[in-house]
Amino acid sequence: MLLHLIHSGASSSSPSIEKYAPAILEKFGARVVGASDVAKRNGSEIHIRLNDSSRIPDVCLYICSSLQFRLSCIECIDDRQENSHFLLRYLFTKRRENVFLVVAAPIPSSSSPPVTSFPSIALEIPSAALYEREIKDMFGLVPTGNPDTRRLVAHEFWPNDLHPLRKEGAELKPEIVRNNQGVAAGTSDNNIDGDGHDDDYDDDNAGIFHRVGGDGVREIPLGPVYASINEPAHFRLSILGEEIVNVETRLFYSHRGIEKLAEGKRFEDVLLLSERIAGDESVANSLAFCQALEKMAKIAVPQNAAQTRVVCAELERIYNHLGTIAGLSSDVGYAYGSARLNILKERIMQLNERISGSRILFGTNRVGGVNVDITGDQTRRLILDTTAQLDTDFKKLADLLRRKSSFIDRLRGTGAISRKAAADLGAVGVAARAAGIDIDTRRDQPYAGYSKSYVPRQEQRERQEEEMSDALSRLEIRMQEIRQSIEIINRAVDNINEGESTLFSNDYDDIHNRIEPSDSALGYAESPRGQTIHWVSIGGMEESRVISRYKIRTASFCNWPLIEHAIHGDIILDFPVILRSFDLSSAGNDL
Repeated sequence: MLLHLIHSGASSSSPSIEKYAPAILEKFGARVVGASDVAKRNGSEIHIRLNDSSRIPDVCLYICSSLQFRLSCIECIDDRQENSHFLLRYLFTKRRENVFLVVAAPIPSSSSPPVTSFPSIALEIPSAALYEREIKDMFGLVPTGNPDTRRLVAHEFWPNDLHPLRKEGAELKPEIVRNNQGVAAGTSDNNIDGDGHDDDYDDDNAGIFHRVGGDGVREIPLGPVYASINEPAHFRLSILGEEIVNVETRLFYSHRGIEKLAEGKRFEDVLLLSERIAGDESVANSLAFCQALEKMAKIAVPQNAAQTRVVCAELERIYNHLGTIAGLSSDVGYAYGSARLNILKERIMQLNERISGSRILFGTNRVGGVNVDITGDQTRRLILDTTAQLDTDFKKLADLLRRKSSFIDRLRGTGAISRKAAADLGAVGVAARAAGIDIDTRRDQPYAGYSKSYVPRQEQRERQEEEMSDALSRLEIRMQEIRQSIEIINRAVDNINEGESTLFSNDYDDIHNRIEPSDSALGYAESPRGQTIHWVSIGGMEESRVISRYKIRTASFCNWPLIEHAIHGDIILDFPVILRSFDLSSAGNDL
């Protein structure tokens, strides 16, 4: 055999796992990847460490183009204190295979002068662009070759020399000192130059927006503050008459520093943070976090806990989808449909409160199990009766919406995006499935109590690369998923046994002691918006019970770039409809 896989973790591997690492070694040889630099971990993960960081683009492109993986995340770790380098980790997933490829590449910091850049892969793999810009802001490493190095997280008044996720930035508090033009001292890519001139548009790639010119082209700025309860986000629309010819988004107004807040804390404290990344994704995010810790502790949650997680995750999916469809009805002026859908959503949120104490299911998950007990016959009957009535009522309402021509006509052809664009930008969740990309973490990489039989293949056919998906196709996927979620809940409830435990252990110290120092693991879940990934790393020997790095990538981070492509050619009146059809979260993106 070309390669000896170093095993770490208790789970057995599938045959598909064993074939990918040898293929990479055979392609690139020992000068790039040594046999000792490949390890299988946590059952479904292959970790590959590169000897030469300059070959990052070659290896990543081979994994995507030849092995048919998708880039799912890029993480940076400041490991200079222990190993004198930054560490970049590229995560790749594959449709319909429970396998993860992790390519790690150290960026030396001990050289003279220290390396402050890394090779970009954005031109070959467009979905990498935002990850690389985020690393530039948070760690100060410049992606060489990325055509767009504008600031992403750190807005223009953020000091140039402050990179929050570097370890020396732990106690830094940014102090913004402005000169007489209101410019933050020490910044070079702010939006006001020394003459007080508006420099939002800058030809040296440092400005906030790209200028769109031409006769008759006008701009409409929207946000970040709205009269309604919308989350903060800024949109710069360029229009020609009524037609939108370009739109650029600016986010991270609600950046809270969650990844930084997690550093140095015990995992039970960080669990509370994970639930609050986005309130309407509390189950998915806390579930992904808990599963990462459970992998490191090598514990298996009881069956009742696993099935309870499925029930709560699907209840979360149902109320989110109902809310989105209700919002679409309201946006197109169909008030009756919106009211009826919000009644159904309210039923589910009342059910949530009765079984968990929280309308949005806060406090459901814990490391090693769940805090929710739905094993009693009365509680299970309540869940089944409520979802059965919902199924009946929603079917009637869905038929009504499909027959309402004024509703359907506003969605058909609106916010269209091609399958190729969705794939290139790394779309996940409803947006991907509507575009004909049949990916679903619940089925492709089963977790908790899911199995491949739980989640069927999508009913819509695969689309050709240039074939378009619109707001109507995204509506249809949500309607399908509400019905599917009810079926999944029924199966999960049937698999719950009254009287059996829902916790591996009540003792958090026992779980702490099971985790090895300097360990890390990947947690993931399919939120209502799509795949969410939580990468958790534990500190070395002295701080073995605290988190040293917590990387979060929600579905919204992947799907926000789709807006800028989907809106081309539509009219201003359709902008709220398009935005609603993607159901994106600013809080989930901004962290």
